[in-house]
Amino acid sequence: MNFSSMDYFITVARERSFSRAAGRLHITQQTLSAHIAKLEGELGAKLLVRSIPLELTYAGEVFLGYAVDLQRKLGSMEREFQDLTDNQRGLLRIGVATIRGRIVMPSILTRFRARYPKIAIRLVEDENGKLLEYLENREIDLAVALFPQVVPGVELVDFYQEEVVLLVPRAILDQVAEEKGPSALKRLEQGDLSPLQGAPFLLEAEEDDVGKIGYSFLSQAGIVSTPAVEAYSLETLLILCARGLGACFFPENWIQAVLSPEQRAGLRLFRLGEDARYTVQFGYSKQGYPGRVITDFIQLARETGGSF
Repeated sequence: MNFSSMDYFITVARERSFSRAAGRLHITQQTLSAHIAKLEGELGAKLLVRSIPLELTYAGEVFLGYAVDLQRKLGSMEREFQDLTDNQRGLLRIGVATIRGRIVMPSILTRFRARYPKIAIRLVEDENGKLLEYLENREIDLAVALFPQVVPGVELVDFYQEEVVLLVPRAILDQVAEEKGPSALKRLEQGDLSPLQGAPFLLEAEEDDVGKIGYSFLSQAGIVSTPAVEAYSLETLLILCARGLGACFFPENWIQAVLSPEQRAGLRLFRLGEDARYTVQFGYSKQGYPGRVITDFIQLARETGGSF
């Protein structure tokens, strides 16, 4: 029995599909099926019910527990011996949201690769909830994300603060001022969003982090609004905002990465105060030995002070 076959089985068990698992592993379904069949032959037990979706047999559930534990211990051993021999090599898997990765990763990875040229990096880009799931399943080694206050089994380290601001197209502000008077803009500057009652909004889905902040501020202002556009992609919403389709809530330090100076000139930024700030953190498993590579990556990143 080899460790690759166990890794393949873990992926199949999580995906509940040979095709999806083969895609994630970058191998053919035939190769994957052959590995699982060989594993079942060595164990003398059927591990999978080959239905749609796949199901684990009782033997499969038992083997999955052992395989995950062995995978964790092997990774921990490899990291510790790399530190003992000062021979860091291999792969560091980092999970991060797409736009956040575009902003924070280039400068950090440049410095990290200079220090650890034998460590390859795999960026796994997804939304926060998925990143936490990948971390708990040990499909990534390190996540850069917004986490709940406490995550069992995960070590959290503060990275930097992000601030969500309100962006309003100047054409919409002109209309607000015309309809509600020049004092409306002053009220917006002071954090009162009520003058925007009736204006179109472009909002992230309410269950997502920026969406929660946006809907909360609108509710506090007494604004009842059906979004002109609701989406999971903040980048799409910001581009629509720059085209004048509506106001949107967006992390301030992401704006420059998405919009040109000309596009930014067509928008007005309003700050929302302390309740619109949150801390981006690193998360990694508390189980096993984290390794110098992970702790050094975090240290290098924190030395940026949140400036990218």
